[in-house]
Amino acid sequence: MFVFDVETLGTESNSVILSMACVYFKPDETPSHQELKDSAFFCKFDVIDQVNRFGRKIDKETIKWWKKQCTNAQIKSYIPNKEWDVPFEAGHQAMREWVNSKNDPKCYVWARGGLDDVMLCSMERASGVDNIFSFNRWRDVRTAVDYMYNRTNGYTDTQVPAWVDDFDAKLHITKHNPVDDCVFDAMQLLYGVKADD
Repeated sequence: MFVFDVETLGTESNSVILSMACVYFKPDETPSHQELKDSAFFCKFDVIDQVNRFGRKIDKETIKWWKKQCTNAQIKSYIPNKEWDVPFEAGHQAMREWVNSKNDPKCYVWARGGLDDVMLCSMERASGVDNIFSFNRWRDVRTAVDYMYNRTNGYTDTQVPAWVDDFDAKLHITKHNPVDDCVFDAMQLLYGVKADD
């Protein structure tokens, strides 16, 4: 199974994508937080290239929101970096190769809500590349967490296997770092704690 996340400069399907990340796990295995993080795919995109070539949009309110986020999240996705930022097609091809290396073409792709897959598909159409994931593979993490763990807000605590003694979501997760967001959602799917009735 894959967990996918994008960071963007807006909430519309034609917004600039700043970065994307993906983690892979097998539901019958028990990866640690660090194993998921170490094996994740991450790519950061060239914003100006998306605006100039594809007419992707930048939302002023989202810019204001990014300026309020922590420095770690800003460095990972928001602040331009000539060494990291690549054209969409290059990052997309790199992720396609990474996904193909898992040799699991029929598995589910989990995302938090519907924005991530809509953004990715919109950018794939705009750039003329084939979809990495078929439309019928996408699943919503929030719905799964609520259903599996008797929750109502799309989040649950995690009961981590005993041999993983250093996991603490508050210490190891940077919100809006797409790798950390993917890892956190994978951990919830794997190790969620059911709420009392």
